[in-house]
Amino acid sequence: MSNLVPYHIILAAKAGDSEAMDVILKHYEPFIVQLSTRSAIDEYGNTYDVVDRYMKERIESDLKYQIICNFDSMKLPPGETIED
Repeated sequence: MSNLVPYHIILAAKAGDSEAMDVILKHYEPFIVQLSTRSAIDEYGNTYDVVDRYMKERIESDLKYQIICNFDSMKLPPGETIED
């Protein structure tokens, strides 16, 4: 099983399918959370990790923008086939 998002899901997201975009965001959510996690120190000096919601939303927005505006749907990646 591949860890890639199926090509037809990406094409659907680029075409405006919100459910397909949700599938992509869910696929990348662990990575996005990892990138947006910050260490915080409370008033007692305890350190803990928190998800920076603003950073998480920025990363998700940028991913959506890249799919919608910059993804070349005419270029099929190596090893991918379009299944009808």
